[in-house]
Amino acid sequence: MSSIGKSFKKAFKKVKKTTKKAANTVADATKDAANKTANVAKDAADKTANAVTGAAHTVSNEVGREAQELARDVDHLTRDTARFAEKAYTEALEAGEAAWNATVEFTERFLTDALAELAEELAEEVCRDHRKLIECMVETGHELLKDPTSRKDVERLLDAAAHKRRDENTEKTTDSLSKHKSMNRLGAEARGKDLITLSVGAGGGAAFMAGAEGSIGFAYDYPNKKQLRGYFGVGGVSGFSIGTSMALQIGAWGSMPSNLDGPYLAVAVELYVKGGGGIQVVFSLPTSESDWLDFAKGGKLKLKLAGLVVSMGGGGEFSASVSAGYTWVYH
Repeated sequence: MSSIGKSFKKAFKKVKKTTKKAANTVADATKDAANKTANVAKDAADKTANAVTGAAHTVSNEVGREAQELARDVDHLTRDTARFAEKAYTEALEAGEAAWNATVEFTERFLTDALAELAEELAEEVCRDHRKLIECMVETGHELLKDPTSRKDVERLLDAAAHKRRDENTEKTTDSLSKHKSMNRLGAEARGKDLITLSVGAGGGAAFMAGAEGSIGFAYDYPNKKQLRGYFGVGGVSGFSIGTSMALQIGAWGSMPSNLDGPYLAVAVELYVKGGGGIQVVFSLPTSESDWLDFAKGGKLKLKLAGLVVSMGGGGEFSASVSAGYTWVYH
């Protein structure tokens, strides 16, 4: 286990960047309104300001309450998942240690600040192009938690993933969850962007004593559901940790579930989305030294979009980060 431990300690290759704070739209709107009404009588201006301030406080309180409720829900939902996930992660590393160590070696050598900045730029471009899909993913996560039936399905699925268990009940649960109206809406939106696989899982850093981060869950192709695969990702999958628990994650991917394994580059992007949530753009990484060298030198090899992940249940602010990792897929 010593080599596994060493891999954990150096595995999480993350480049942190300082991000710009999202604009305070309420403050901007108030400022604009004040400028436009500068010549209006003082008492009328005061009434307008008071009304705007009162409305802003109401919206802020509502958003705050919703975020707190969501965080509590996700914490309750994923607490057992975090408790059992570490054993499953360790087993995944033992099964694929050679591939994992190769990924660590390449990223240690080639993932420079310059390449990280390039990845951030590409990720921001992807987010702009996939804005509607990202919003749909966040909405889906909220709707799954609010619906008692789908929430129970998510809970069963996370429990099965944490125990690396795929049986008849897992298939029935996934089938039930896939029929939820929000998942069907998401599937249609994702296919419009050539993303053919959906995933439901959890991710965070709580399951690791060594400080690495990971994700677990199940993925299926939409709409045919020809494949159902469990997955484990180790590295910088979640982008941020949430207390002692994990984040609920909804993903959309460009490959069939059986082809999701391999090294990846995850870029956490700061983007305001109604309802809140962390957003990650996931790229496939080169798998050979020649491809890495070509990529590092700005050659023909470009980062290929693997998928998008939204994480729900954590705080609203985090540093942009670029991190490498590896995903294993099992039947």
